[in-house]
Amino acid sequence: MPKHNGYLPPALKPTDRLNNSAAPHRRRKRANAEKSGVFAEPLILPGEDPREFEALHSALIDEWTPSGPSEQSKVFGIADAEWRKGRSRRFAEAKGISNSMRPDHPAFDEARGLITFGCLMYREPETAFTEYAGKYLRADAIRYLNQKFPRQNFDSTADWAAAVVEEIKLGLLPGTPGFAALDPDRLDPVTEALRADIVKMHSFITTIHMREFLDDDLDQQERLDARIARLTKELVEIKAMKDMLRRTSKDDNE
Repeated sequence: MPKHNGYLPPALKPTDRLNNSAAPHRRRKRANAEKSGVFAEPLILPGEDPREFEALHSALIDEWTPSGPSEQSKVFGIADAEWRKGRSRRFAEAKGISNSMRPDHPAFDEARGLITFGCLMYREPETAFTEYAGKYLRADAIRYLNQKFPRQNFDSTADWAAAVVEEIKLGLLPGTPGFAALDPDRLDPVTEALRADIVKMHSFITTIHMREFLDDDLDQQERLDARIARLTKELVEIKAMKDMLRRTSKDDNE
């Protein structure tokens, strides 16, 4: 029988047994949380994937192996600046796409609008013109179609919709980039060369009207690059200072 030197531990209460049995199953913190500490609170906007930021941050942690809050803060700042650079680029891209879908904007992609509207007229002849013409066509195109194809001149809605779509294909689309998408069998070398020239010109127009956003994006990229360079320099200085202090302490102890 084992010795107990006159001392016997008190009997465990049922609650003690329960707590002891639960202790081994306590969840540990995630490794990423242990690495990044209190600085892992990025600004994630709706539509952005926080996992992408975590991957970026983790990659920088692996690269710099920060030790302590000071280094962790600098690494997080670098990750945040890199994340904002990507956001700025996405904003400029989204603005360009948005402008290309606005019939009232000079950078409007008229071919895409005409093709989309033509498909809707096929599918929803009863309501497409009323509901979608203003969203996908320029005002002059709407006036043109209304004047050339008055609804009352057709016996049925199907006949009227077919006439509108045919005019879009043969009359309106050939003057816009991308018109060949509706009828690739009609392409020939001359037509394709003309279409390529129109597409190129439309690209120039889009770039001209995007210049403000492109310049803003460039300014933002340069500001964030400067921030990253400053944070990187500070991080290197902190690591160098810590290394020097460790060496000084080691020499003093010898």
